[in-house]
Amino acid sequence: MKHLYIIGARGCGRETYSLFESCKESLGDIECVGFLDDKSDALDGYNGYPPVIASVENFMPKEHDVFICALGEPKWVKYYTEIIERKGGKFISLISPKAYIGQNTIIGDGCIINTLTTISPDVKIGKHVYCGAYTTIGHDAVIDDCCHIGAFGFLGGGTHISQCVTLHPRVNILPHKKIGNNAIVGASSVVVRNVSPDTTVFGIPAKKL
Repeated sequence: MKHLYIIGARGCGRETYSLFESCKESLGDIECVGFLDDKSDALDGYNGYPPVIASVENFMPKEHDVFICALGEPKWVKYYTEIIERKGGKFISLISPKAYIGQNTIIGDGCIINTLTTISPDVKIGKHVYCGAYTTIGHDAVIDDCCHIGAFGFLGGGTHISQCVTLHPRVNILPHKKIGNNAIVGASSVVVRNVSPDTTVFGIPAKKL
């Protein structure tokens, strides 16, 4: 049996545990045994969850251990997943049984695809990408590693989301636009032109802050 550890025991981690419960039948012989978090009391006051086992830094993966990272900020997703990968840990993806995945779509390891997400054909998604509920991703889109796409997002066909991008909920990106590395797009923004790396934009149309 494989043992799943969720990195992060805060809100996103608890949501990810619920997602695991909804799709574990499709994952085979696997059990979620706990969370990795530097706050040992992160689950105090919450019931029905497995315990916080250790911090990421202090945990050593074993042969049958697998991982998923449930953190909201891409820079920390990249940081902690690299620690586990350097120790030889392996990541799995969690895909809601209520998500639609189109033909020829490629999804990397460690992704979280939430309920009623629609991913059109021929999309390429890298490692450790988070897709919130009701996200729609158009055909031929490319999403690089460690991106966070909030709920109800829309990515038009042919868009390119570069590494460690944050798209807050209800963002709309017109087709064939590129969002540069580490960029942040504020909630409910409409992106009508390319966004430069390390830039925060917001509004309709989205403009640099």
